[in-house]
Amino acid sequence: MVRGFPSSPLCGRCLLQTRRQLSLNQIRHSHSNPPPPPQSGYSRLTNRSLISLSGIDSTSFLQGLITQNLAVPKNSPPVTSPFYAAFLNSQGRILNDVFIYPSHAANSASSGELEMEYLIEVDKEHAASLLKHFKRHKLRSKLKFRALDEGERSVWALWDEGNVSTWQGGEAIGENNAIACLDNRAPGMGHRLIASGDELQAPIKEVLPGDEASMQTYTLRRILHGVAEGQAEMVRESALPMDSNVDIMNGIDFHKGCYVGQELTIRTHHRGVVRKRILPVQLYGPDQALPNSDGPVYIPDTNLLLPPAGVEANISKVGARKGRSAGKFLTGIGNVGLAVCRLEMMTDVALTGESTQYDASHEFKISWDATEGEGVEDGGETKVKAFIPPWIREYIVSGGARHRQPRGQKKSDKDMEEVEEQG
Repeated sequence: MVRGFPSSPLCGRCLLQTRRQLSLNQIRHSHSNPPPPPQSGYSRLTNRSLISLSGIDSTSFLQGLITQNLAVPKNSPPVTSPFYAAFLNSQGRILNDVFIYPSHAANSASSGELEMEYLIEVDKEHAASLLKHFKRHKLRSKLKFRALDEGERSVWALWDEGNVSTWQGGEAIGENNAIACLDNRAPGMGHRLIASGDELQAPIKEVLPGDEASMQTYTLRRILHGVAEGQAEMVRESALPMDSNVDIMNGIDFHKGCYVGQELTIRTHHRGVVRKRILPVQLYGPDQALPNSDGPVYIPDTNLLLPPAGVEANISKVGARKGRSAGKFLTGIGNVGLAVCRLEMMTDVALTGESTQYDASHEFKISWDATEGEGVEDGGETKVKAFIPPWIREYIVSGGARHRQPRGQKKSDKDMEEVEEQG
């Protein structure tokens, strides 16, 4: 008899398999879901780390690698406001999504030359890969870069839905060189804060909104806003910046010149059609009715199972024969999550003049298979509905960065030649 189980006519091998499956289910249910996010608060983002990049050539070096534009007119001051951007590979796929905090280097005045230092906030699990990316492209550039030591600085997110304009960006807070900037990826996301040390000092806490919340609370709030972050959600060397909403989240300047990965990005932009986007989704059980709210409704005490991390969790139409995938589930908390969704299958957005496959009565499901070697003993399935946040819908309907160009109007050959020359 196997310890922990009563005597049974089942063989020992079956009992061990049952025990492993029960353990897996306990793991899936053992964590408690956080309560709904408070109206105001702040969280330390322990999943983010910082890289320092400085030197005379640091600005031109970054200019050739990121999707944002650091170029300024001659004799103009350099960019000093923090901003959101992405690093791409040569195929135009995301390596890292980042926040970048520019400042004048400490030795800039003494050296007589203007030298910038950039603090780059990146997914901690992929910081080493970004440093390797820098080494690969450094060549003879006069610059230096390093990963900040643990505890040297910390990254925080703060929000106050009653007061969205506390800091507009780049300001020093307190006397310990803390830097605050507006998180303008989506309306209501709040602010980012870079502080010295692991903990916030009392003078800074006094001006922060609400109380400290867990990082899981911040993640839940981000999911409900439809904002993806990090390489678990924007899969490294796989996700495309447009599919991941980097363009809508103010992370791409389509007017800048060459950078690594620009060719595919600018071509996709000028075609004007992005068929897949990361959207917030709500999960519901097989016996539950299709949600009819305008956005995902978070239910903390849900008993739904989320697909385990690291498995292929495809989305397909309920009752349909196996065919084209409608999307892929990325991450979730409780009954809400983020997924890459085909817009014309899962939403009412019409991207072209052609008829769409969308039907308001259609339901979709997330399915995942058992994965040997990753602890997933059994597959699963749950229903899912996608929602388009107003900020994403408005961007798509208005033509986005194309400045409301009339639908169907194409760029002239001359315009396209100018774009090609810039790249």
